[in-house]
Amino acid sequence: MKVRIAARGSRLSVKQVETVSSYLNSRGYETEFIEVKTRADLFSGTPLHEIGKGVFDKEVNEAVLIGKADLAVHSMKDLSVLPEGLKILATPRRENPSDVLVSDYELQEMPAGSKIGTGSLRRTNFLKVLRPDLQVINLRGNVDTRIRKYLTREYDGIILAEAGLVRLGINVKRYELDVHDFTPEANQGIIAIVGRPHLTELLKELNDEATMTVARAEREVVKVIGGGCHSPLGVLFQMEDDRLTGIASYSNGIRRVSASVSVMDSPEAAGQALGRALLKEMKNAGLIS
Repeated sequence: MKVRIAARGSRLSVKQVETVSSYLNSRGYETEFIEVKTRADLFSGTPLHEIGKGVFDKEVNEAVLIGKADLAVHSMKDLSVLPEGLKILATPRRENPSDVLVSDYELQEMPAGSKIGTGSLRRTNFLKVLRPDLQVINLRGNVDTRIRKYLTREYDGIILAEAGLVRLGINVKRYELDVHDFTPEANQGIIAIVGRPHLTELLKELNDEATMTVARAEREVVKVIGGGCHSPLGVLFQMEDDRLTGIASYSNGIRRVSASVSVMDSPEAAGQALGRALLKEMKNAGLIS
């Protein structure tokens, strides 16, 4: 049996597909990579929050719906609402979810006026709160492109996910950012494998239950707050024994508010509790009415 796997054509996407392919190959399945262009690829110069939802995943999932592919592989943080008929079949073990600053300087040591590149509204707004004296410049493109622009000194620093650097084996000087200052995007560092439900058993041993649990809790917070993967919202849950401990942060670029919970409950209930706690903080701070 051949299993066709759809994903974007970036080097990071291909690396993530290789994780799935290696697992399936080891179990006797032949695999084929199906490259898909998405709106994010076609509008590479436009800030992500201006393009809309589903910019990284819609076309990839459609490849499965129309029968062109059997599975779709995504960075889970880019995964929007799934179309009817598809589900998240598995999430391999999560990589480090933190943001990092690629720079010669730690964030607090960056000279005033330094140019910091990011294409994320969340990172932009968090950065403006912490260091309003820095210049935030829009930066799009795959991880390799962003690193190259930094190395040619178009930017004094760039902010991106540690997980992508690790998966690509990129060794550059970088500083991990505290999750209380830069709460990661929901599901950052997680690979999501999407397909029709009857393929769940095929990927059972690749799925990491702890990762799936925190992923579900984080996605629930996003539902409560609203918006999506391009809103200025950060969410991170961790399993601590039998407890789900989470932090969520939101910023309008002037103020940042956070909330936290630690509960023994279902992922959905934990996410809803954290979402409600953050909404309360947002209202108290006047960020929403």
